[in-house]
Amino acid sequence: MFNYREISTTEPEAKECAQMIQEYSWGLDYPVDAWSELKKADYIIGCFEKDKLVGFGSITRVASPDNIDNGLPWLADAVVLPEYRKQGIYKTLYEKRIEFLKNQKEKIVLTCTDNAIIEEFLLRNGWILRRITKDESGGECKVFQLYL
Repeated sequence: MFNYREISTTEPEAKECAQMIQEYSWGLDYPVDAWSELKKADYIIGCFEKDKLVGFGSITRVASPDNIDNGLPWLADAVVLPEYRKQGIYKTLYEKRIEFLKNQKEKIVLTCTDNAIIEEFLLRNGWILRRITKDESGGECKVFQLYL
């Protein structure tokens, strides 16, 4: 049904991922351009239905909303198109990113969210709250950490 593969930042699908962030996650008026962050990703995993990109997740070291923890690995953006949600895609993208991180030298990973559904998912999967901060738009964002 769905196939998953790594997406290089040089592929056109990477820019498609950035557009998905702006449209379905951050909002078109967010003060940061998603491509400026995503093009620095260490890893992007895409979910495809045939040739159609229906979701993706990334890992980067420049996702800290307050720049405090830049340099550490961040489970960064993850977007699944609305019509493909509740089919296990997000969970698979999460698992593939964690698997990638477990092969790296760091033993801690961070993520940030203002989404209550994602926060609940993180807490169920062993993440702990590290701090509450503001994102680039001035909104509250919770930073979570996971020991690998």
